[in-house]
Amino acid sequence: MEPAASGKVLGLTQPKLSKMLRGQFRGISEMKMMDCLVRLGRTVKIVVGPATEAADERIEVVAA
Repeated sequence: MEPAASGKVLGLTQPKLSKMLRGQFRGISEMKMMDCLVRLGRTVKIVVGPATEAADERIEVVAA
C-alpha cells in the first residue's frame, strides 16, 4: 500500500506517518497512536493494577 493511502486509513498525513514509522513520535499523542491501532483492527487495553515494590516495573507494554 502506498504511504499516502496508508496515512488515509490511519487518519494521518503521509509526512506524519513517515515520521512515526521512523520512530519520531513528537507531535503524535498516545491517543492518536491508539486510534491508529484500532483502525488497523487491533484491540487496545489499558490496565491499571496495584503498585509493586520493584521501581522499574511501573510501566509495562505487552503486545499480544
